[in-house]
Amino acid sequence: MIALPGLTLATGRAGVARQILLAFSRYVDGGILPNNFPDAGGKPEYNTVDAALWFFEAVPAVFRCRRKMPRRYKNFFPVLVGMIDAHIAGTRYNIRVDAADGLLYAGGPGVQLTWMDAKVGDWVVTPRTGKPVEINALWINALGTMAGFARHLGKPGDAYEKLAAKAKNSFQKFWNADRNCCFDVIDSPGVGNDAALRPNQIFAVSLPVAR
Repeated sequence: MIALPGLTLATGRAGVARQILLAFSRYVDGGILPNNFPDAGGKPEYNTVDAALWFFEAVPAVFRCRRKMPRRYKNFFPVLVGMIDAHIAGTRYNIRVDAADGLLYAGGPGVQLTWMDAKVGDWVVTPRTGKPVEINALWINALGTMAGFARHLGKPGDAYEKLAAKAKNSFQKFWNADRNCCFDVIDSPGVGNDAALRPNQIFAVSLPVAR
């Protein structure tokens, strides 16, 4: 989902991009997109928190490329609604919205859900359980995207706008005044706020809705 615009839209293959989105939409489970399809067959794996959120950026990227919303794209809206609902209600790997601040929490012992997903045996190299900075930038972006889609399709979008505003207001908790940058993860069990300086925070200023 991260690479899709560069691999397809920038190369003039918007039709291929649409086919990829449609294919992946059929594998949404519990509001999550798979991050791995086993080479030998079997069920896809869903140990990721950001794949689904990047889907919300890939879909409108295709729309912007074609400069219109063809009728067939309306089929994506129910899929996206279900994905947002699943995140709000809570889904696998403790991925859920914190009702107190509207931010997205994810993770638990022994799992690695962000793009920094290196794992050796049972050892998670970079545990980021809690509220990672780029995940919440993506979450705010997804909510803003949904509000825009709802307006375009003449459907109710107030709930998305309210939750986006709440999460965006809460995003200020990521600011680490001591280092003049964002915390990498906040509300991490046993850690609190992780002050490690990592490139993840760049998404807070690069995504079209979140910034």
